[in-house]
Amino acid sequence: MRFSSIVFALLFAPASFVHAQAGSSHPLYIMPRASESCPVNLSADREPGGPLHAVDKDSVSTGQQLRINFNGATGLVIVKADIVVHGMKTSGSEGMVLTGPLGVSRKSSESFQLTGTPNAPLLHPLLSTKDMTAISWLELTRLEYADGKVWQASAESRCIAAPSLYLLIDSAN
Repeated sequence: MRFSSIVFALLFAPASFVHAQAGSSHPLYIMPRASESCPVNLSADREPGGPLHAVDKDSVSTGQQLRINFNGATGLVIVKADIVVHGMKTSGSEGMVLTGPLGVSRKSSESFQLTGTPNAPLLHPLLSTKDMTAISWLELTRLEYADGKVWQASAESRCIAAPSLYLLIDSAN
């Protein structure tokens, strides 16, 4: 198979997969409304080293890693953040399973509490999910600052982010 054919297949395979799934009996995972009055610019980047690491034949880690970015935090030092990561995990212990009758992926969420200190505040922490095979979005539910102030998500103020689809796998030295 030529290189151009491989690139074409990789570029258009996800679109055809989503289209095929839209007509199926399995609902797509939909991200809620965008952030509103969020005290920080929240973003997330996928990190290599997360999905599908075979430790031995009986143990496969299917979790993923995210680099969380708290930018534009109005001069306040973040020392604690509660985050809920939403996505899909496969059913069964087979590791990675295609969606469909044999291995139906399920909606899932995992909660994290990230901590820092006034001298080492949370700016770009790394988190690792336990068994999510696909991360769809994340929400920041609570922030605690070094001066004792606390921000909590509400109907009027919410922080939502979808991780970047870009993932650097390897770079030339």
